Amino acid sequence: MELKEKVERYFEIEKSALDKIHISVPEDSYLYGIAKDHLDMVMNYYNDARYFYSKNDLINAFASLNYSYGWIDSAIRIGLFDGDSDHRLFTHFR
Repeated sequence: MELKEKVERYFEIEKSALDKIHISVPEDSYLYGIAKDHLDMVMNYYNDARYFYSKNDLINAFASLNYSYGWIDSAIRIGLFDGDSDHRLFTHFR
């Protein structure tokens, strides 16, 4: 698979993940601010990936997508986000 195809595939996977995740801690908890910060990081890296892709900078688009998804997985694993127990898209704590 060529890099462009891989990046496009990762965009599809991340779009599925973004459609599924939501903050799982109560809004009035201390952890809510941390969860919002995590979500901001996810979206910042995702938007960076889109920018790099639009400039045909596939290496940095791929790297940004991986960072973004790492933030998603870490937040799910520690319980800040819920991914509807989707073990295909996310790494859950067992």
